Amino acid sequence: MKLAEGLLLRADLLKKIEHLQNRIRPVLIVSNKNKPQEDPDALLAQLRQAIEDLQAIVVRINKTNNDTVVEGEGTLMEALAKRDALKMLAEKLRNIRSASQIHNSGDLNLKSTIDIKKLQIEMDQTGRAFRELDSKIQELNWLTVLKD
Repeated sequence: MKLAEGLLLRADLLKKIEHLQNRIRPVLIVSNKNKPQEDPDALLAQLRQAIEDLQAIVVRINKTNNDTVVEGEGTLMEALAKRDALKMLAEKLRNIRSASQIHNSGDLNLKSTIDIKKLQIEMDQTGRAFRELDSKIQELNWLTVLKD
């Protein structure tokens, strides 16, 4: 199994766990005369198994991320952390840029306290770095065999 397939399996298991929890809720309590529409014990067993399966795939994904090297970035785990940091920085810079815009308030005494042009250049560089790193990561996800 490739790493990307393991990541898809993890996402599916997370959805399955949420779905099972939502199916269990309505069958937990019924009136004395009624039977639940589904067996809560069977649903709980499925939930427990899905969580065990999730634990196993997360361990395999983490082992793979720690053992796989991304050219120029260190391990895949380090590249993922860097990608997350770039994504966060890009989002925060966009928010700052938006907040620094002076809208038509009619007050001629207002001015921005930051250099918008420099900020835009940093936003562009950050976005490009994120996209390039994300592409490397996605490629490795489909090329790398998931560790046992």
